Amino acid sequence: MDQGQHRRRKTWQRACHECDLLLLDAVAPPGQKLVCPRCNATLHRNPKNSVHYTAALSLTGLLLFVPAATLPLLHFSIFAFGGENTLFNGVMSLFDAGYYWLSSLVLFCSVIAPLAKFLLLTFICWGSAWALLDRPVGLAVRWYQHLKEWGMLDVYMLGVLVALVKMSDLGKMEVGPGLYCFAAMMLVANLTTLSFDQESIWSRMARRASGKVA
Repeated sequence: MDQGQHRRRKTWQRACHECDLLLLDAVAPPGQKLVCPRCNATLHRNPKNSVHYTAALSLTGLLLFVPAATLPLLHFSIFAFGGENTLFNGVMSLFDAGYYWLSSLVLFCSVIAPLAKFLLLTFICWGSAWALLDRPVGLAVRWYQHLKEWGMLDVYMLGVLVALVKMSDLGKMEVGPGLYCFAAMMLVANLTTLSFDQESIWSRMARRASGKVA
C-alpha cells in the first residue's frame, strides 16, 4: 500500500459520560454546545472566542496577583497593639510556628498554583498562534490539566472570612485593599476555568498550520 492509503481523516472521538455512546467528530461549533443524541446530555461546550477571552482573563489575573499577594488582607488591632496580614505573612507565620508541611501546602495552593495557572494560560493562548511553539504549548496544556485542581483560592478566602467573623469580637478588624484584589483574582480564576477550552487551542493550531487565520 502507498502512503495515501494509510492516511485517515482526523476525527474527534468522545464517549458520553451518561450513556457511554461513542461519537465521532464530537466537537461543538463555535458558540454552541454538543448534545448526546441518545440521552441529551451536554458533552461539549465551545464558547465563541474562547482563546481571546481566556487570554484577557489570564492577563487580568496576573495583574491582580501582585496587589493581592503584597497588600494587606486584614488589619487587626486590640488595645494598643495591631498588625496587618498579607498573603505571604500568613505562610511565614505558619512556617515560623513549625507547621512546615502546612505552610508549604498553603503556599502552593494559594500562591504558586494560581500564579502558574495564569502564566500557563497566557502562554497557551498566545503561543498557540506560532508554529515553533506547538510542542511547548502542548506540554503547557498538560501541565495546566494537572494544576487546575490545586489552585484553591476559594478555600483560602473561606478561611479569611472565618477569621474575620471569629476575631471581630476580640478587637477591631478592618478589611484591607488586598482582600478586594484577592476576591477579584478568585473570580477571574473561576472565569478562566469556565472560558478555557483546550479543543479550541488544538483547532486554532490546526487552522494556523493550514494557513488560515486563527
